[in-house]
Amino acid sequence: MDTVLYFHSQSKTSSGDKLAGVQEIAEKCGWLVQTVDGVPDGKRLKALIEFWNPVGAIVECGGSGATVNPSVFGPLPVVFLDHDPSCLPKGAFSVVHDSTATAQMAAKELMRGNAESFAFVPYPERRFWSEQRERGFTDALSLNGRTCRVFAGRKSPTDPTQYQRELRSFVEKLPKPCSVFAANDKTAAEVLTAAAFAGVRVPEDIAVVGVDDAEDICEHTSPTLTSVRPDFRRGGCLAALLLVARIRDRASFRGPRQRTFGPLQVVRRASTRMLASHDRAVSDALELIRRKACRGLTAREVLSKFPCARRQAEMRFRKATGRSVLDEILSVRLDRAKTLLEDPRQSLKPMADFCGFRNENSMRKFFKRLTGMSMSEWRRESSARRIPAH
Repeated sequence: MDTVLYFHSQSKTSSGDKLAGVQEIAEKCGWLVQTVDGVPDGKRLKALIEFWNPVGAIVECGGSGATVNPSVFGPLPVVFLDHDPSCLPKGAFSVVHDSTATAQMAAKELMRGNAESFAFVPYPERRFWSEQRERGFTDALSLNGRTCRVFAGRKSPTDPTQYQRELRSFVEKLPKPCSVFAANDKTAAEVLTAAAFAGVRVPEDIAVVGVDDAEDICEHTSPTLTSVRPDFRRGGCLAALLLVARIRDRASFRGPRQRTFGPLQVVRRASTRMLASHDRAVSDALELIRRKACRGLTAREVLSKFPCARRQAEMRFRKATGRSVLDEILSVRLDRAKTLLEDPRQSLKPMADFCGFRNENSMRKFFKRLTGMSMSEWRRESSARRIPAH
């Protein structure tokens, strides 16, 4: 069995999905994927290559600012994943996230609200993806006749509190209501902290969107954080497919050497809860549904949380959201089912338990009714979209 080395980055928000995409292709190729944390120095790297005798390598650089010198790999076929393209030599094989498309998705999401004021908060240290997201967001707003304020603060190595103080001042002075796009979830969490200390309400005064859908961040901020989820799994698939072609064709390779993968979806949480009419009870109900819909939550349980009669509560929910409580619960379950189906290793049988259905048969009927195709058909189409012809 041929071995491929996969060098992990320090990023915890995306490496798991990227590796899953690589392994999806590796199974088809009969590869063994051997993971290595970080990229070791030249001496250890040489020893690793001699030990494993790999046919190729994928180097994932993630969200760090680190760059890797391709020459250290010698003649070994290598594909770089999310590495700064400007730091790679001409002709290097790479796959990078389309940060401009992600910024455009965030702009569309935020422009659906009622805010006329917009802001961007870059990553506090220089990163190529943060700069691309800033340009993509400001250009999208400009195209639609909107302007954007950009936070200029950077983290100081001598004063760890300076950045947060400056960010609080920036958030406090924004014209309200304002929609804020942050370069990633970690930065967005800083914005939410600044808003809390500045007495700025979220989402009433500012709506906040991050990038990565890192659940360990998004689910533990207050309020919970809306985020653009990149299609990291597709990025891993593309990197593996490019390595397949690199190994197969060697010097005769004639295809494009740089590929991109875009955003998958906006995962909406409380930081941008956009309602037709503001109703705190409805906002709380939506959060309850988002958290517990796949644990068997019923419409009756949701409506019982309202401080009014059930019929009036249903009317308030429908007025604010445009749909019934049950429809919202089913929508969350459908999204969960689709997410599970994207993993080809996930068996269909236990999905009903994961999505809040009584049994497998009821889930299959529900999925067919809402999508027009069976779960197996949807999985095949999803896989075809993620793994293009190469």
